[in-house]
Amino acid sequence: MTTTVITPPDEGPVSLQEAKSYLRLGHDGEDALVSSLLASAVSVVEEAVGLSLVARTLRRSFNDWPRELLWQREMRLRPGPVKTLLAVRVVDGSGDETLLAERFRLEDGRLNVSRRSGLPVIPEGGRAEIDFVSGFGAPADVPGDLKLAVQMVLEAAYTRRGEDVPSIPESAASIVSARREVRL
Repeated sequence: MTTTVITPPDEGPVSLQEAKSYLRLGHDGEDALVSSLLASAVSVVEEAVGLSLVARTLRRSFNDWPRELLWQREMRLRPGPVKTLLAVRVVDGSGDETLLAERFRLEDGRLNVSRRSGLPVIPEGGRAEIDFVSGFGAPADVPGDLKLAVQMVLEAAYTRRGEDVPSIPESAASIVSARREVRL
């Protein structure tokens, strides 16, 4: 199983200006450093909570249908929050696609197989692909506590400049813990 970003977000959940304000930087001399650390902070928070903060289009590819989809006829798409199911397809070894979206529905971030449909066989050398939109929406739609967690991770990285920085500083741990998606 692989996850590929098809369409990345246009901007992050925290702008460079917001980051500089949080860090109390009144100059542009470290914009490149702050931008780099900000991108890393967003990745750290997204990974820790198991969520996409700003909307993006993702593709999950499978060589075999996931067991939970086979057995329970549903599976949680990750990372969440999943807003829209765009496509489900089987691609054979030569690249020919069979669209299957009518066999599936999205309910509360879970991909469900329609009652009257079965899962087609994935041909040898082929794969199944699921395209979906994940994230809260635009940067303004990202919850404030998650933006704050990004800023706290940024601050820890900026303050230590090159030293080992814990992935999630103690200051952001409670936010991350409260937002972490539980995987059953």
